[in-house]
Amino acid sequence: GEVPLHHLRLMQWQLRRLRSALFVSRLLRRALVLPPTLCSCELGFFTRHVHEACRAPDHPTLPLPYLCPIDHYLSPAALADSPFAHRERGFLEGKRTAGAEQWRRQVVLPCPAGASCFDGSEGLALATGASEAELVRRLGRVDAPVLHFADIEAALGRFESSAKGAEWHEQAQELLDAYCCTTHPNFMKRGQTVPYILPHLPAAWPGRRRDDYFEPYRKALGALFEAAGDNETARAFRE
Repeated sequence: GEVPLHHLRLMQWQLRRLRSALFVSRLLRRALVLPPTLCSCELGFFTRHVHEACRAPDHPTLPLPYLCPIDHYLSPAALADSPFAHRERGFLEGKRTAGAEQWRRQVVLPCPAGASCFDGSEGLALATGASEAELVRRLGRVDAPVLHFADIEAALGRFESSAKGAEWHEQAQELLDAYCCTTHPNFMKRGQTVPYILPHLPAAWPGRRRDDYFEPYRKALGALFEAAGDNETARAFRE
């Protein structure tokens, strides 16, 4: 019934990259091939279903971490109705697409601020933390069917409009599901589930609304990580 902090820490790391991938693909009018995501604690179906080892007792051989099914961290229904175009993970490894010329890839490499970077045989250079306009100007006309980012989190730094940034963050948050289940008192109102909270893009975040539904859960998770000595993750939930 405890809150699995190691699992939530891993998910936050992956959700930062998923957030950026969703934003970048939409800005470039492309579909995102959903990335593989790891879970280090099994999803339960009722309180105390998952034991201290993060496995249900009827799954003693489940390897941890494991490749999460999509519905262990995303809402398939919300994803299907969302404005973020996407394809299932493994799409490019399917029999119809693997190695096919029509799915040739263009690698995009991060270029650190202040550095002189040039396109080369290894890939196209993109300034780290590019603005929305810079991203579209640099990559919007690339004709390769697939863009592969060496560091997707570094690809986008800010939107041109704070209102747009807020709207897209909210739309991406709606895709996320929750971890089940915990007996921690701060999550009882959510049916004993811990929500996955989208990490915001720092320079593109206009701030939370005063009526932010997730605010009490941000505070609760921040306090739990702080008590565990993980001040970096605690700060990420509180910012």
